[in-house]
Amino acid sequence: MTTPNSERYIQRGKPTYGVDLGIMLLDADFPRPVGDIANGKTFSFPVHYEVTRGASVPHVVEKSAEGLLAKFVESGKALIHRGVRGLATSCGFLSIFQRELSEELQVPVLTSSLLQIPLALRVIPPSSSLCVLTVNGSTLTAAHLEGAGISVADQERIVVVGLEKGHHFYPVVVGDEGPLDPERAEEEILAACLAALRGERKIGGFVFECTNLPPYSERVRLETKLPVWDAITAANWLQGALSHPFQKWV
Repeated sequence: MTTPNSERYIQRGKPTYGVDLGIMLLDADFPRPVGDIANGKTFSFPVHYEVTRGASVPHVVEKSAEGLLAKFVESGKALIHRGVRGLATSCGFLSIFQRELSEELQVPVLTSSLLQIPLALRVIPPSSSLCVLTVNGSTLTAAHLEGAGISVADQERIVVVGLEKGHHFYPVVVGDEGPLDPERAEEEILAACLAALRGERKIGGFVFECTNLPPYSERVRLETKLPVWDAITAANWLQGALSHPFQKWV
């Protein structure tokens, strides 16, 4: 006899079904080309979004998201209520809350692409360094790296390159300036990566901290012939761990 608890039945209790990953967004309205974490066409699977009201980009990037933990817990809980089983964020600087959000929300939480650094360092040659391209190198602190689980020894193999002195990408994303020119932004990002390769240390790969950088990852891969890890490679990894591709009904 079949009971309501059998695998034949889909249980009540969620407003939506079939979405595994939820993304906690910052409170921002700058342009999001395909490849950006907040453009739904970036993904080959559905995602849910929730804006974290009051979490402005300057506050998160330049003030270490001070006082915003409760707001991200609230947006995370809203996404879980909608049925997701894992969470990501739209800013790599939120690694500073990795431990707290994972504990409070009790689902897998991927706060930052920086969490990929320990593995990336073991993939590239041990004699090489990893270039971390960040929207603001001057405010990316040891606390952000520690939040991402990066040991002191691993931090010695990291070369941080910031974009805060750029003339286009940073003013649009952080400075609330006018429309985005993706081609101009791409050239700016590529130039920063090529400059890093001309530095004293041998670069074996890149990790893009900023979740708005993945639209330009492919160009950097093509031009440098090096691996690039970013927010989308991280989100795809988490989705792969969460999804049930052979589940018949949901």
